[in-house]
Formats: sequence, C-alpha cells, structure tokens
Amino acid sequence: ILLSFHTGQTVGPRGFDINVAPVWRRNITGRGVVVTILDDGIEYTHPDLHANYDAKASYDFNSHDDDPMPRYSPDNINKHGTRCAGEVAAVANNNKCGVGVAYNSRIGGVRMLDGDVTDAIEAWSLGLKKDYIDIYSSSWGPDDNGCTVDGPGPMAKKAFREGIRKGRGGLGAIFVWATGNGGHYQDYCNCDGYITSIFTVSVGAVNDRGKSPWYAEPCPSTLAVTYSSGATEGNDKQIVTTDLRRSCTKGHTGTSAAAPLAAGLYFCCL
Repeated sequence: ILLSFHTGQTVGPRGFDINVAPVWRRNITGRGVVVTILDDGIEYTHPDLHANYDAKASYDFNSHDDDPMPRYSPDNINKHGTRCAGEVAAVANNNKCGVGVAYNSRIGGVRMLDGDVTDAIEAWSLGLKKDYIDIYSSSWGPDDNGCTVDGPGPMAKKAFREGIRKGRGGLGAIFVWATGNGGHYQDYCNCDGYITSIFTVSVGAVNDRGKSPWYAEPCPSTLAVTYSSGATEGNDKQIVTTDLRRSCTKGHTGTSAAAPLAAGLYFCCL
C-alpha cells in the first residue's frame, strides 16, 4: 500500500489516499482484531503473513480439516485469498512485499471456494468462530455476467443473522463484501443478494484518481468504495500485496482488492 502526504497514492492528485498513517501514529494498528478471509485459502507460511496468522480463525471447508493452505497448481489459480490477506495484515518493516493496512491484526483464512460452493459450505464459513472472529472478508459472489441473479441460501442467511446477533461478544460480526466486477457486461450489483443483504458492508472500487473503473457495477446497495485498479489508458495502477509461493505481486485488481482493504480499515472502528 503506497502512501503519500503531498500527492495521491501513486503521485496522482493530492488527497487520493487512504490516509491511514496518522492512525498508525496513534498506535492504532489492528492489534487485538481478528480478520478472516473467506476464499480459496491463504498461504500462512508466507513471510509477510506468518507472524500474524491465526489458526484459530481458520479452516478448510473444501477438505474438512484445519489447514487452509491453498491447493497449488502450475497456473496458481488459488492465489486470490493470499493476495487479499496481505492487504489486511502483511507485517511491517520486514522488507518483503509491503505492509497491511492493519499490520498488527490477526489474520485467518477459510478455504471454501476451491470446490463445490454449497449453501452449507457458505454457512459454515460465515459462522466460523463467531465468538472469536471480528471481521469476515469475502470477495466472491454470483457470476458477474450481466444475466445472473443469485444470493445466499437459507443456511447462509441464518449464519448472517446469527453473526449479527451473537458475533463479537454480542456487538455483531462485520461481513465485508466486494460488489463485483461485471461493469463491462452491464451487470448490476443489486442482482447480487450478498450485496443487497442488510447484514453485509458492500464495498466497490475507485482507481488511484478517484474515478469509477471500467469494471464497476453501479447500484444503490454499494455502501462504500476504496482504492483498486481501474485506469483504461495503459497506465493502470494495481495493488501490491502478498502472492503464492512466498512471493509478491503488483497486480491485484478489481473489487476483490477493494473489499479486504476496507476490511483492514475497519480495525480503527473496533
């Protein structure tokens, strides 16, 4: 995450920045907050994640065991969760990929997208350790193809209700959700029942100059936006974060990148 006080985050216009450094200077860095990424797993052995990894906030609902390590393949298809996790909780000052916005938070991972995503798997994931996990971050949902209308099933809806009533010691769990990337197909995020749910905080994206990106889905259910990729003129600025095989990437994109950034920012409110 690049920060600047005189220009924007990528030497763009002044003021286009998440402006988290003043919060860090007040020693608000995510300590005591637990964030779990619901995705295709996280590479918790990564040098930017290992120190903040929380096994208690993690599970593999695809293989039904305690190990949320992604399934490796030549195309690194299961990189998504690891990239999201680094935005939240990559450790500071270790000269690796960068720093997470809540770099002292505890980070968990749920492997639940690398297989059949049933209503039961969604419910188990959303209800995992609701007495322990503060924030659940999800960058997935129905197909962004402009013709799919879908949302949580009855078991997932029950998990949302239980989390809101009983999570965080009765304060209510925070469910962060990416609004989708189907703008190119004229997709409309109100057709996504996870975004329209009263129980989720839906997060869209703007580019480094505060403009709506080409993939953005417009809808009144979007509650907030934060930064991600999105320029269309060949100089697209993307998100730097952790990647599979203990590496780094400069290419995390879409609302998938915006949602975990927001999940990390919410630590200052807890």
